[in-house]
Amino acid sequence: MKRIQLAWAAAGILALAGGTIVLRRARASALPAEPQASACVSYVPREWGQHKGGSSQSGLTFEDSNGTLRFVTNLPCGAIPVVSLEIRRPPSNN
Repeated sequence: MKRIQLAWAAAGILALAGGTIVLRRARASALPAEPQASACVSYVPREWGQHKGGSSQSGLTFEDSNGTLRFVTNLPCGAIPVVSLEIRRPPSNN
């Protein structure tokens, strides 16, 4: 009877050890995947200036060095987006 209990205890210990090894390997293989390239890329000209923000109503906003604001609502894949609204600052009258 003691031999059977020892055999079951040994089998339990081996099962726990094996399970621990499997869990460690699973955690190691569950590392985050490398970032993948986007399926869609839209290009914004550097002359449009810095991105200033965006919203669902106005789209993305860019402001250039002259203070001109450009709003883009549709971003096409592989192309430069069409500006849906451009706000220009008039020259100052000094």
